[in-house]
Amino acid sequence: MQSTTRFTGRSKQYVKFRPSYPQQVLSYLQQTIGWTNEKLIADVGAGTGIFTKLLLDQGSRVVAIEPNDEMRHALIEYLKPYLVEKEADKQLQVMNGSAEATAIADHAIDGIVCAQSFHWFDAGLARAEFMRMLKPQGKVVLLWNQRDVEASAFVRDYEELFMRYGDQYDKVKHKQVNVQTLAPFYGGKQPKLESFYYEQVLDYKGLLGRIQSSSFSLTEQDARYDAFIEDCKALFARHEQAGEVKMIYRTDLYWGTLSE
Repeated sequence: MQSTTRFTGRSKQYVKFRPSYPQQVLSYLQQTIGWTNEKLIADVGAGTGIFTKLLLDQGSRVVAIEPNDEMRHALIEYLKPYLVEKEADKQLQVMNGSAEATAIADHAIDGIVCAQSFHWFDAGLARAEFMRMLKPQGKVVLLWNQRDVEASAFVRDYEELFMRYGDQYDKVKHKQVNVQTLAPFYGGKQPKLESFYYEQVLDYKGLLGRIQSSSFSLTEQDARYDAFIEDCKALFARHEQAGEVKMIYRTDLYWGTLSE
């Protein structure tokens, strides 16, 4: 399945059940990276707008770029209050485009963020496109919520469930991301890395929704679906406390300039 269509049919679960990001990330963007409110930020692969909303809420001006029609329409619905009538007052613009072809003007953007999306891009084409659209010395931030499998037995068992049932889950690209593998994208130098703690508390409905929001989750058309759901129930029953489980993440933030 192409990367731009993998999440078709999952937008409702994505909006409701995907985790957000730590508030410390937004403070870091402003105080360390220098993304003050007058900067124009492109959120590339914006999905349903989870990170876009955090940027907007801190006062940033944002261009949200998303190639999947269903996800982009969900973003527009989710962020409707930010889409005001007057063109001059727009804090948010939404565009149909990909990381490899954004349709943004040359050198128009102060910074780029890719939240949970970069591993789906063609890195070489995206790098060329980002260099074209960025202002000189513009920063690129790549951001992932990584489940911390060392943090709890529940997270380890969740990971094992996806290893058994997830379509090519063991090959998911962002599991292999580190400062060394990202160095070519950043022009041969290693990006800076900062990590933050984040947790998501889920009841059973929330856990199932979180699972079904993944591009690797089985659908009802899969022959293994019933067994998969039974294993999800068993996972929750083993680990729930007072009707809830806790998903623990390490939020990794990589950043730097794309030097030539």
